[in-house]
Amino acid sequence: MKQYNHFFGVDVSKKTVDITYVCNDQAIHRQFSNDSDGMTELMQWLKDLNNDVEQTLFCMEATGLYCFTITQFLAVNEIDTWVEHANQIKRSSSLDRGKNDKIDSKRIALYAAKNLDRLRLWKPMNATLESIKHLASLRTRLVETQKKLITPIQEFEEVGNLAMSKLLAKTIKSSLASIDKDLKNLERKIIEIVNEDENLKQLFKVITSVVGIGFVTAINLLVHTNGFAVLKDARKLACYCGVAPFEYSSGSSIRGKTKVHFMANKKLKSNLHMASLSAVKLDADLKAYYERKVAEGKNKMSVLNAVKNKLLARVVAVVNKQQEYVKRTA
Repeated sequence: MKQYNHFFGVDVSKKTVDITYVCNDQAIHRQFSNDSDGMTELMQWLKDLNNDVEQTLFCMEATGLYCFTITQFLAVNEIDTWVEHANQIKRSSSLDRGKNDKIDSKRIALYAAKNLDRLRLWKPMNATLESIKHLASLRTRLVETQKKLITPIQEFEEVGNLAMSKLLAKTIKSSLASIDKDLKNLERKIIEIVNEDENLKQLFKVITSVVGIGFVTAINLLVHTNGFAVLKDARKLACYCGVAPFEYSSGSSIRGKTKVHFMANKKLKSNLHMASLSAVKLDADLKAYYERKVAEGKNKMSVLNAVKNKLLARVVAVVNKQQEYVKRTA
């Protein structure tokens, strides 16, 4: 494992970044604006510290778009960066008291120094995947908007107030039609961008060859694995998606049920749930597996979770082999 002696904890907000430098018993805090001017000042501070870049590690919580400026700065200057899940850092310092940006940045620096065995270096997403990521996010927001518009119509229909249901449907008919049109245009644009990149085109082709994996799940898998540059292991990917089962037991007195962990990528977990429902209908092997386990008395959701793991195993296999999935024939 690479040796690091200089640890920088970064607490990112919309307008500022608080950074605490930790080395041995020394802790120095600075705050910079979250823009190009702030990054210029940060560079000067790093030069003044005169640290060896090869032994320097920056660590921060994943805060979405607000991280963009500093992660791009670190990538351009080839400084190792660790973007960690916020819950991991929070759980590691659960006994600490007090909270502000300065304290948080120090906690993050100390977390990095003490947990190098967990280190997974951040890699910048290529421009093509970055575009797909934002288009996919926009699609999600449109789908959520569509659902919010349709829900009251369905609720009135369910309680028998058909007149109100029809009135609402008629009133927002043009809005729903516009959203449908925008969704189709978005999906078309995403496919166009995917097809312009030979690697992504091939990955999308082999991923969607797995029965049950459709457009949405495939795109989100590509985005959240950085085009499978990370998470090429089926078990690790299952953990990330929140579908890997873990045993909960201790000694002879604690015998908890085997269950998944709450820390997960909720979007991918939801996608895989829908994929599993589709797979047990369309894939003969998975359908037979599901029916057999349910007949044995297994909980349906538990069996579906096993199907999700099987789907991820198939996805990882076709990605690693760069070959389309071949369904078994009788």
